[in-house]
Amino acid sequence: MPRTSSDGDGIERAGTKREAILQAAWSLIRHYGYNKTTMDDIAKRAGVAKGSLYLHFSSKAEIMLTLTDRTNERIDARLVELAATAAPPEERLRACLLHRVMALYDIVDRYPHSQDVIAKMMPEVVARLDHYVRRHGEILGRIVREGVEAGAFKTADPEEAGHLLADLFEFLTPPYYRFPDRESLETFANRVVDLALRGL
Repeated sequence: MPRTSSDGDGIERAGTKREAILQAAWSLIRHYGYNKTTMDDIAKRAGVAKGSLYLHFSSKAEIMLTLTDRTNERIDARLVELAATAAPPEERLRACLLHRVMALYDIVDRYPHSQDVIAKMMPEVVARLDHYVRRHGEILGRIVREGVEAGAFKTADPEEAGHLLADLFEFLTPPYYRFPDRESLETFANRVVDLALRGL
């Protein structure tokens, strides 16, 4: 198995052509934007022949969706970790909801071309993200159920509550809802969590 190391941006480097292609694509797209980056550019940056590039990915869109998956898989893994802590259900629920929102905000805020990608590939990106939103709803639902069993929450349907919270917080992620800065979003998200916890 090839050694991997993180470059700090959520993309792993490894000694394979596929990894080199993904790393090259991520570097180019975040710098020049999705529209201006070509498959030729990616092949050159990755140091592979264009024909070899197409053996791994059929299109630039497929590369971008793979990168989207990687970002969301990391977020998903972090939510699983947060959900498994010994903290009270209320704290774990807040931590999971805030992490999902703020992690995505940080990606878009740090890389202004992220919105270019979303605008160009909205249907494909949304369809891919639906899988993760459902997964996060399941994680949240389990926390809510534990809260009900502990007497912290009173909702009659923990699973439904988890999915509703996941859907609600998806609307707070860029570019669906605009905030002037990170602090404003985080403050608003915390107020929404407060409201949700009172309702639960």
